[in-house]
Amino acid sequence: MLLTDFQEQDYETLYDFMRPLWLDTYGEILPTAQIEFLLDKYFSKAGLQHFRALGYRYRKIGDVGVLVTVEKNEEIYLDKLYLLPIARGHGYAKSVFDELKKEGKDITLNVNQANERAVKCYLKNGFVIERKADIPLGNGMVNCDYEMRLHVKQ
Repeated sequence: MLLTDFQEQDYETLYDFMRPLWLDTYGEILPTAQIEFLLDKYFSKAGLQHFRALGYRYRKIGDVGVLVTVEKNEEIYLDKLYLLPIARGHGYAKSVFDELKKEGKDITLNVNQANERAVKCYLKNGFVIERKADIPLGNGMVNCDYEMRLHVKQ
């Protein structure tokens, strides 16, 4: 598994890498306006500066994906895990989870309830759904998520 921390130049191309992935992932799940809002929130220059200042860690998954995590309350919060379509189903997600588990902390995340592919992947890899969470974004937009956890701590 090749997880490497982002270099400065990686942040400059992240929006262009993520946009087609988000359109593929959420195009049939979310309204286009919500996708564009979230892309800007998370991957614009200002958005990246904001989340980096909060301690979010950005890593590349080889040359096929992106992982974003942050430590919260003695846990690892998996904020983003996206793979190119050609990389899905080849064990990258499991390798990422195995690498994160080495830190000995529970892993938590939010996932859109309608993102069946991701929900299935997380369940297959030992995550459990703890609750549903409707997260208001403003302008009538809401993320309808599952909060999930992978129990690692003994």
